[in-house]
Amino acid sequence: MSLIKLKIKPNLSGITMMFILILGIHLKAQDIDGVSSFFVGGVSIDIPKNNKLLLYTGYSPTDNVKAFLALPSFKINKYLTLTPGYTYVNVDLDNGTTLTEHQLLAMATLNFPIEKNWTLADRNTYFHRFRNNLDDLSFYRNRLGIIHKTEVLKKEVSIFLHDEMYLSLDTGQFTRNRVILGGDIKLLKWLTPQIMLMYQSDKTTGNKILGWLVFTVPLGKI
Repeated sequence: MSLIKLKIKPNLSGITMMFILILGIHLKAQDIDGVSSFFVGGVSIDIPKNNKLLLYTGYSPTDNVKAFLALPSFKINKYLTLTPGYTYVNVDLDNGTTLTEHQLLAMATLNFPIEKNWTLADRNTYFHRFRNNLDDLSFYRNRLGIIHKTEVLKKEVSIFLHDEMYLSLDTGQFTRNRVILGGDIKLLKWLTPQIMLMYQSDKTTGNKILGWLVFTVPLGKI
């Protein structure tokens, strides 16, 4: 396969309009079955050799979900980052019972600079769910997207657009797809807020809009 070098000049407004168009087509073709909100807060800790450890807790008032997430991140080179992860999930059900779940992740993210301040990112994830009193589930997840870094009021800002699909390794079927638009800003030395809006199409739960608000506090080296 030959490689052809293309000079790509992405346009942020064009990308945003593309997201709106994709979202509009989905909304026109399919009903929205629900809206979910998630609030997440945590810390980013520098560990040796320019790697990081991310620790988060999260809560969803709409879905009655509480979670804890640990993500060590290892930057192999400027193109490849490896991130194993663990998530504990606790869900309060309507019948008064509680569902707990342990999740393991193994992520490999490829980053390809395509223009100044623009990056094409491809994240590949093995995702396994250990569920109490239910069969375990395994997925391959692929998230392909574009990231733009800029400045707003002298603050570092990242804006991104992703599409992520879920392939069930148990059934061999595609079970979920997410279109994700979001951004983050280094608001203060000790605070980086992030906001994400997702359109999720799932064979089990239907079509949902998900809103995420994430706060990260960068800490020093350990």
